[in-house]
Amino acid sequence: MTQTDKTGEQIATWVRADKTRPYCTRPWRQATVLSDGTAVCACVDAAKTNPLGNFRFQTFDEVWNGKGYENLRRAIATDIDTVPICVGCPNRIDEPAPPADYMTGVQKPRVLFLESYAGCNLACPGCNREAIEGSRTELAMGMDTYRKIIDSLSPTLQYMEFHLGGENYMHKEAHEMVRYCRDQNPDCFILSSTNGHFFHTAERCQKVLDSGIDALIFSVDGARQETYEKYRVNGRFDRVLDSMRMLVRMRNEQGKKHPLVIWRYILFEWNDSPAEMDLGRRLAKEVGVDHFAWHLNGVSIMNSSKRYYIGSPHLIEIKDELWDTLPSRVSEGPHLDFRHYR
Repeated sequence: MTQTDKTGEQIATWVRADKTRPYCTRPWRQATVLSDGTAVCACVDAAKTNPLGNFRFQTFDEVWNGKGYENLRRAIATDIDTVPICVGCPNRIDEPAPPADYMTGVQKPRVLFLESYAGCNLACPGCNREAIEGSRTELAMGMDTYRKIIDSLSPTLQYMEFHLGGENYMHKEAHEMVRYCRDQNPDCFILSSTNGHFFHTAERCQKVLDSGIDALIFSVDGARQETYEKYRVNGRFDRVLDSMRMLVRMRNEQGKKHPLVIWRYILFEWNDSPAEMDLGRRLAKEVGVDHFAWHLNGVSIMNSSKRYYIGSPHLIEIKDELWDTLPSRVSEGPHLDFRHYR
């Protein structure tokens, strides 16, 4: 097998579920909460097809060790391919399933994925906004529910991803939410992903810096408005670029190390030309982001890059710039990938 083949095969195991990866440990180790307080297995169930309980009305343990989680854990341990939400899920692993007697009485997780707001200002074709927003009883999570969840996991929470099916920074108290988690869990690594449209003033950038967040991923899939807006429908490329630039500048001027500012760029057939990719690299350097990474399209295969896709021999060309190889390249890398917490 050539080095190119090895690279393609390795990346394929990161982003594709198959029979060689028959397990998942997330329902034992990670809590995922939607804006209306509903617990689901992971981000793959952003449409809330298999609710496991609700933290608005139940205690954390009533949900975490309730029938919903117990039934899901047993189904995964017995035969993961009988669980509809698990079929094709990229979170599957090849490690052994937890023991049969560990379906309830599970210790509280140290990893949290949380959606503060289910709505979004963009209309990306790969995101089923109707299913996401239509399934929520509340688009914005109440602070009482949020504090209840954080208090239940403090002070041992190790990692929080502050995003899921919506744009979390549309929540009016998003920065206060991050700060509350930071205050209750000083050692927790807090990361969020954003479309970047809510950091366009110095005041808003300052709130990011004061919130104590560790890393902020900007999803920017293009190096010009014409290519960017094909996927980020209704998005403004100049506004997002200026926001990243301002945030980095203010952080550096204040002598802060965080948040890490990361530009993540999904490769499609319309934004993967050598000229477009080189322009993206140059802009990332000019803006001063800490990391710039290509992401393989896992949403709509029809629009995938014709050069860079799972198993492509061309992946070797950009292997040191891929999102999936970023954790191995930076000192704080493990925090940027949930596999570190399995």
